[in-house]
Amino acid sequence: MGKERPQRTVVLTRQAADGIITFSKTYHPNEAILILQGKKKGNEITVDGLVIPPFSSNGPFYSGFPMHDLPFDNSYVGTAHSHPGPSNRPSLEDLNNLFGFVSVIIHFPYEDETIAAWDRQGRKLELSIK
Repeated sequence: MGKERPQRTVVLTRQAADGIITFSKTYHPNEAILILQGKKKGNEITVDGLVIPPFSSNGPFYSGFPMHDLPFDNSYVGTAHSHPGPSNRPSLEDLNNLFGFVSVIIHFPYEDETIAAWDRQGRKLELSIK
């Protein structure tokens, strides 16, 4: 039998969570997208910064950015984007375009309780806000 990998956990600083919430509310009813900055240590990803991606595009059912216009930075750990509807589950397109280690998705009405983190396989990760 193969060994199970320990699941990753995601820690958002209070400031990062508030930034995701505010940015999402500002763009509603369109999706909004941000790049997450932080550190990965073992199986824990700590997010303590946010970057607005250059040349990002968004609408009611999509958000994205051209990766070739993104400056190289080792502190990028993933992305956060909003879903204007009632679900924070990733779509197949979300998973196919996952950037970094984690995808954080927040859904309307954009509160702490509507934030979730997902890995590349679409598995929900443990998330805390500190």
